[in-house]
Amino acid sequence: MAIMLTLERDTYGSYARASLLADYAELLALKGHPASRADIADFLADDDWDLELVQPAGGSFDHEESAAFSVRRDNASDAASIVFEQIDERRDVLAELYPFEIENDALSFRPGLDPDSSSYVAMLMLTVAHAFKVRSTNPPHELFERIVVDVLRARGLAAAGLAARRRDGRAFEAALQDACRAVGLEAASDAAPRLAKAHDAGVDVLGHLGWEKGLRPGTWAFIGQVTVGKSDTWTRKIKEPSPQPWSRRLGAWIPPLPFLAVPHHVEGPTMEMLASEGQAVVLDRLRVVRFKNGNGAEEREIIRAVADQDVAPLTG
Repeated sequence: MAIMLTLERDTYGSYARASLLADYAELLALKGHPASRADIADFLADDDWDLELVQPAGGSFDHEESAAFSVRRDNASDAASIVFEQIDERRDVLAELYPFEIENDALSFRPGLDPDSSSYVAMLMLTVAHAFKVRSTNPPHELFERIVVDVLRARGLAAAGLAARRRDGRAFEAALQDACRAVGLEAASDAAPRLAKAHDAGVDVLGHLGWEKGLRPGTWAFIGQVTVGKSDTWTRKIKEPSPQPWSRRLGAWIPPLPFLAVPHHVEGPTMEMLASEGQAVVLDRLRVVRFKNGNGAEEREIIRAVADQDVAPLTG
C-alpha cells in the first residue's frame, strides 16, 4: 500500500536539512516533476526552516539571518541556493555517476537512464526508505552495512561485517573471531574491557590492509560505525569506534583508523565538524557511490519500494 511522502524539516535531523531538500527535489524529479530553484524558494518562504546550524571553519555565521531565510521572502532565494549547492557538489564529485541534470534552473532525471541500475539512486532510496519509514523487504541498515563492506573491498581493503555476524546469533567473541579471520587480523576479544551486554562494542565493520601472510606487529586496521540514523546522532556515533581498546582486540599493535558511514550526503560544514571533533573519516553517499559496483536484487527492491510511494508536491 502506497503512502504519501511529505517533507518535514527534521526528517534527516537538524544538520542535514539542505541535503534533505536536495533529496526531496530528486524524488520529485524521479516522479517526473522537475523541482526548480523557485519552487524551493517558495516553499522556504512559507515555512520555518534553518539551513545553517554549523559554522564552517574560517566562515562568518549569523544565526539570526540564517533562521530568517525561510521567513523573509527576499532571502528565500538565498536559502534555495544553499539547497542547490548540495546538488552542485553532487554533480561535481560524481560527474557521470550523478543521474540528474539541471535545465532551466530545475532538477530533472537524465533521460534514457534506468533508475534501477543507478548506484546513486539506490543510495538515495535507501536513505529515504529509512527516514520516511517506507516498508521494504530488506532493512535499510542491514543493506547499507553490506554495501559499506563491498565498497571497502572495492577500495582494496579486506572487510567484514561484525554487527551482521552478531545479528546471526553469534556471541561477541565468536563473531569477532570470525570477522578477524575473514580480514586477516587476530582476534583477542578479552584483551580490552567492554560492557558485558555490548552488542558490537561500537564497531559494525572491520577493515584491514595487510602486508604479508600472517600478522607481524603493526598493521593498518579500520573500525567503522555504520548508521542510517538522523544527523543529530552523528557526532556521537563517530566517536563510538574507540581505537585504543580495538588495537588490542585486533592484534594490530597500533590504533586502527575509525570511520563513520552514513547513506546521506553530508553537507560541507557538517563534514568539517565531524572530521574535526570525531577525528575520523566520514564515508557518506558521495564517497560510497563512487566505488559502489552496481545494484543487486536487494538494492533494486528498495528502489522499487520507494518509487511506488506518492510524493507530496513542494508546497509551504
